[in-house]
Amino acid sequence: MLKNKREFIMNDLMVSGFIKHENQEIFLVENEETGKSELRVRLQSKDNLCIANADEKKTELHFFQPERVKSMYKRVDHIIFEHQRNNKWKLYLIEMKSSVGEKKWGEIKGKFRASYLLAQGIAGMLELEISETVMFTTFEKVQFALPDTMPSVRRGNLGSRFVRMEQEWSGESFGLNFGERISFSHIPVQMVRNEKDVLVGDLTAG
Repeated sequence: MLKNKREFIMNDLMVSGFIKHENQEIFLVENEETGKSELRVRLQSKDNLCIANADEKKTELHFFQPERVKSMYKRVDHIIFEHQRNNKWKLYLIEMKSSVGEKKWGEIKGKFRASYLLAQGIAGMLELEISETVMFTTFEKVQFALPDTMPSVRRGNLGSRFVRMEQEWSGESFGLNFGERISFSHIPVQMVRNEKDVLVGDLTAG
């Protein structure tokens, strides 16, 4: 009965193609101004759900505050729900970039936070129990160094524990602000540029 309800919501109530069934291998494409990225994702399960190009779909939730600094209207590139045992689902949020620095990393974390809340809402509608959340950033180049002209960035926000980008990026100490800092898994995925000037990579999850 639960599966029938889920299929009805996906096929009869949601916009066509918004979320799709996927097998163990998913091919994701992102077209940025700086170039194209292609990522092959391999999962353990054969029964998965994917919202590809989530950032291009109309997912605005207008009860969120619109200030750009909070990024509540930003989305990651791709959202995957991987089916686990006992009707539990593992959530993957994937953001695809060519280069990442301190400023861009702050923007990416804003996308992760907003997309996590969106994914929780969709999971609630489809009655998907999320067992774990993992966030991925694909990249060609990453720059950790802070410019000397920005000492305030080094101090972080008053009253909050400052965590260096290297620690967050590597997954050593990655977290998002929900009134308190909640820890998540973050995994960087190295991409390489092929002869067609396209960034390509592989991700084995699960």
